Amino acid sequence: MKLTKENVNQLFSECEWKVDEWPKEVTSIEEAPDVAQMLIPLPNGVNIAGFYPDKIVAYSDTISELLDQIPYLSEKTGISFPMLGRSKNGSWSEDIYEIQKLYLLGVVSDQLLALPVNGRVVIGRIPKEKGVVDIVSIGENGKTKLLAKKLGDNYYKPNH
Repeated sequence: MKLTKENVNQLFSECEWKVDEWPKEVTSIEEAPDVAQMLIPLPNGVNIAGFYPDKIVAYSDTISELLDQIPYLSEKTGISFPMLGRSKNGSWSEDIYEIQKLYLLGVVSDQLLALPVNGRVVIGRIPKEKGVVDIVSIGENGKTKLLAKKLGDNYYKPNH
């Protein structure tokens, strides 16, 4: 699949579990433990994006194919967020919200991770053979809380 706005939007739309599609008895994201969750900070608050885990798994190779088209995106180098808007054939998007969709698909499919490097945050590619492990705690009520992500021997705390 070619890296274009249309393809990223279509893939994001296919994988997104919109809040209005949740079962009626689910009233918050905490009550939907089987959904892959992302909190998206916005200038006027925080938005929540949810994804169908089975669809993320099903489209994992397609997401990988899109990420493969971004120059210099590897586990060794890392790139800045705006560089996700560039492909090997030029710019596929200048819109930060379009770029964010690709970033979120990469994160929920455990293919991208934001890493602190020399006082800056860079986005690195996670090879399939390494993968990311979520470190969670389970409370007395049975609810899980994400404490950190582990890549190799390194732990990264999620932004809450």
